[in-house]
Amino acid sequence: MNHYTWTYAAGGGRNYNVGLFHGSKTGHLLIYVGSKIVTIDFGVLDSKEYTVFIEDELCHIKLERRGDEMYYFFEIDKKADTPRNRARNAMERKFAKQLFIAFGFFVAIITVFVIWNPFDRGTSPTKAEQLLLKQGRETVGKVFIKTGAEQSEISYQFVANNQGYSAPSDLPVKASILLKNGMPLESGDEFVVRYVSSKPEISRIMFSRPTEQQVEVYLQRAVEKHLQLHPDEIPSIVKCMVKVAYQLNGVEGVADFYFQDKSPEVNPDHNEITFLRLTRDLPFQKKVEKDCWGKQ
Repeated sequence: MNHYTWTYAAGGGRNYNVGLFHGSKTGHLLIYVGSKIVTIDFGVLDSKEYTVFIEDELCHIKLERRGDEMYYFFEIDKKADTPRNRARNAMERKFAKQLFIAFGFFVAIITVFVIWNPFDRGTSPTKAEQLLLKQGRETVGKVFIKTGAEQSEISYQFVANNQGYSAPSDLPVKASILLKNGMPLESGDEFVVRYVSSKPEISRIMFSRPTEQQVEVYLQRAVEKHLQLHPDEIPSIVKCMVKVAYQLNGVEGVADFYFQDKSPEVNPDHNEITFLRLTRDLPFQKKVEKDCWGKQ
């Protein structure tokens, strides 16, 4: 049974807990807002979308099927023709000119400061970096990769102070993204997020720090890839071998297993040569013999 929750901040100190229960096998679905059940559905095994009103705000709860995994999203609809959106648009038009004038004024001030500032700013940390360093807290963030017709987007979501936040990542958008640890980035991957406790909108996801659960995901992906290439091998032995690779070389050892069918031209860091070098290494062979044989 999957259980996901979000917090909708309505303003004035009013917060609403929004959540869903979804049976991964039966597909039975229950959506609630606070203590009120708003939707019950059955046999939901594919992508689907539901709409709910929280006060006068129209919200969407989306289920998106991606292969064997189901992902859940909570979005506020700011484009639909609702009383809240009409009031919001009217206010935005009212202050558009004032904001434009203020923006121009500040741009002029910043330009003058940049031109005349005598200090070397190249080595000075930004204000956001200072806040992350002094007030930073850590939590778990989940990555989402949205592929669009015009441009793909990479973002991450996390919860801070009982409220959900979403932020874009600073990774370049590519068809295939390899992290420094050697493994490809996929939607749903989890990493440590550092955020400012007093201003959670200031945050940074640290792709160099996968969570323990993410490491297990990496191990499983490498095991599945190895068994695809060597279907006659014993799964329990393969799982143990990949774990040994992680114990000896970290995630990069797992990447050697994952990319064992690639040439150095395709992947210079992790490929068929690095895989053979790892598995023929004496410490690896001794630890596999000690830890893995007899586990089938």
